[in-house]
Amino acid sequence: MNVNEKAVRLAGEPLQIRGARRFVAEMLGDGHPCRADAMLLASETGTNAITHSFSGRPGGSFLLTVRWTETWARVAVADQGANGTPCLRQAAAGAVSGRGVALLDELAARWGFIRRSTQSTEVWFIVERPARSR
Repeated sequence: MNVNEKAVRLAGEPLQIRGARRFVAEMLGDGHPCRADAMLLASETGTNAITHSFSGRPGGSFLLTVRWTETWARVAVADQGANGTPCLRQAAAGAVSGRGVALLDELAARWGFIRRSTQSTEVWFIVERPARSR
């Protein structure tokens, strides 16, 4: 099995989320079975990085890494740290944000985060091609 990996550092600005989606799309290619889900979840995790960490401060950035084969993709977003620890929350009815974790739970085969003190948090997820019906 051929495993590929590429990474890019993006500025911690809302307009760069489009760049994150584009990077994932280009790495996986049009025919990859996990492309759409990986793009959506990269957008969610990148947005969280610039909203809830030092990555969103002037001059901040986040590192986006895509690792993939023909049947799965692992995407990681590493931010520049925060004062608090990551916390999972439920979106209130009618809220316009706060559904990223629900999307991770629904679409990712597995996901989690690695906290490196206040210096960085990496949120990662794996999306897989659905098993074929027998």
